[in-house]
Amino acid sequence: MITLMAGVSQAGEKTDDLVMVNLQSTLTELNDFRPGYIYLVVANKSDTLLNVDRIEIAEYPDFIDVKKSSLDSVVVSREKKSLFYPDKKTINAGESEVYEVFITASDQVKPGKHLLLFNVFYNGWVSAKSENASIAEKSPRDALSPKVSKTGSLTLSHELDVKVFGENEILGALSNAVTFLMMPGFIMVIVFAMVWKISAPVSYQEKLPAWFKETKVADLQFWVIAITMSLIMARWLYPILTQLFTSGRRNYLYGYGFYDIVMMWGFSVLVGGFSGLIAGWVVSLYRKTKYSKAIHGDENPLELLQKAVVLGVNQSWLKKISVKKTGKSGYIVEQDAVDKDSLWVIPRIQVTWQAGADELNERFEQEIYDPKTKLAVLLETLAEGERQKQAGKGLEDIDWEKNTRFIERPLVVKKADFDSCHDTENIFSCDTSKQ
Repeated sequence: MITLMAGVSQAGEKTDDLVMVNLQSTLTELNDFRPGYIYLVVANKSDTLLNVDRIEIAEYPDFIDVKKSSLDSVVVSREKKSLFYPDKKTINAGESEVYEVFITASDQVKPGKHLLLFNVFYNGWVSAKSENASIAEKSPRDALSPKVSKTGSLTLSHELDVKVFGENEILGALSNAVTFLMMPGFIMVIVFAMVWKISAPVSYQEKLPAWFKETKVADLQFWVIAITMSLIMARWLYPILTQLFTSGRRNYLYGYGFYDIVMMWGFSVLVGGFSGLIAGWVVSLYRKTKYSKAIHGDENPLELLQKAVVLGVNQSWLKKISVKKTGKSGYIVEQDAVDKDSLWVIPRIQVTWQAGADELNERFEQEIYDPKTKLAVLLETLAEGERQKQAGKGLEDIDWEKNTRFIERPLVVKKADFDSCHDTENIFSCDTSKQ
């Protein structure tokens, strides 16, 4: 909805020896739902008839439609600027006539001050003031008093302060979004933060920067993001979204109205909310993926070692440690780091091959006794054994070795509970099935 603030009542007056034109209007607010009128009062100052030929709208903003009345279908254009009033063409001496001009605004405007120029064209009769009057056409009403036919025009201006309906109220409510251009990014960042608190895993909700998480609009970092998103919305997103989801492409850089505020608000909420949902979904997916790659202790030996490779364990020989409380041994199966206060420790692994798996068994034994063998290479051999199992030439079983000197299952052991650390050694024991 567009609001045009106009001057009140005596907006302008022009006069000459024949005519006086007064522009009057009580128009203080005009929008596309409540159009209004400007009135041109033309007074005949002469003692003969005065004819108003036309009223030309010499200048007006492109987003304003001008016509004679709300019922008239003829709208002023750049090619046809004039309004004709055939029923009010002649004004008697000493009388006045009112010419109304109906103004309405389109749904996209350029806020600010704009000017309307009205050019009133007329013709009438004046007394002859020189000998040249003898050749002038005489007034049919007074043959005894020589009159000269005169044509002319008077130009009046009317200033309009164009505003968009609801803009000040909305920006007033969003006191930090000081301009319409900045409002999309402001909304998107706030909606993103709101949706993030719902969609993201709880452990990740607190990882956002404080200015983002708490939407601290006084923080410059907040506005760097908000302004960037506003510019993207203005330049690319809004024209594309309006073309896809409305009756036509719109661009509020060239003019906007109440409908643009509504659509821009809606699009900003949708973009911010959708971005928050996507971000939350991505983080949840990442968390699930990370969880699936993490060691939990309930995996079988092959699965656990595969996770260890993903987590960065390269060598097949692992460091052996002893646990204080039990005195039993195990192998550290993850990379150590200063910030870690505990590590996963596993028992030895018992690998049993089928009777017909001589080739794979021999290859595997060569690999496990070579300290330079990569863990990934060993796992590939074990995977090949799984594939050959149906043919009787593969892996019979792989499980944690039952040995009283070693822990029975994978455990998380605090570094403070390490009794002693030894060099790296082979973690596998091999056997062949007797069946």
